[in-house]
Amino acid sequence: MKTLDRIFGIVFRPRKEWELVATETPSVDALVCRFIVPLSLLAPVATSIGMRVFDRGWDVDSGYRVPVEDMFAAAATTLFASIASVFALAGIFVLLAPFYGSTRDYRVALQVATYGAVPLLLAGATLVLPVMAIVALVGFVHSLYLYWLAAKQVLHVQRNEQAEFVGISILLLSVTSTVVGAVVSHLGFF
Repeated sequence: MKTLDRIFGIVFRPRKEWELVATETPSVDALVCRFIVPLSLLAPVATSIGMRVFDRGWDVDSGYRVPVEDMFAAAATTLFASIASVFALAGIFVLLAPFYGSTRDYRVALQVATYGAVPLLLAGATLVLPVMAIVALVGFVHSLYLYWLAAKQVLHVQRNEQAEFVGISILLLSVTSTVVGAVVSHLGFF
């Protein structure tokens, strides 16, 4: 029940929830088992269901369904990318911390990366229908707001530099994921 309370709090009353987060010291295992993995599973499961039920192209005889092996590959890629992104963002927070008056503490950075990603990861559950990707955009914007709040309240970034800290972090995450994705694709893994 505590996990659901945290999710509700971080989405609907983030200022108060970040104050509580700043006083806690959860283990990395707890963050992974209670938040990162379960919430990261929402998008691949929803997308797989959507592909299986709704993804039909034109075929005179039987229509078209995405082959099961392609659905599995897409789901696995999405799951691993979601989990890796949370850990990578925490690493980026740690790397940038000294430039913004903060200290390098990976556990705290992982807390912020994990809890801040909650709205975006929750939005993944709506991807049963591809048109619902707009909900993911709303989740992304809410996650940016959460990171902005947490930069000051939890990571102790100087007040006027929160937006810059979050912007540079997200930009570095985008570049990192693009480069890693290109390398993995080039090597033929996906």
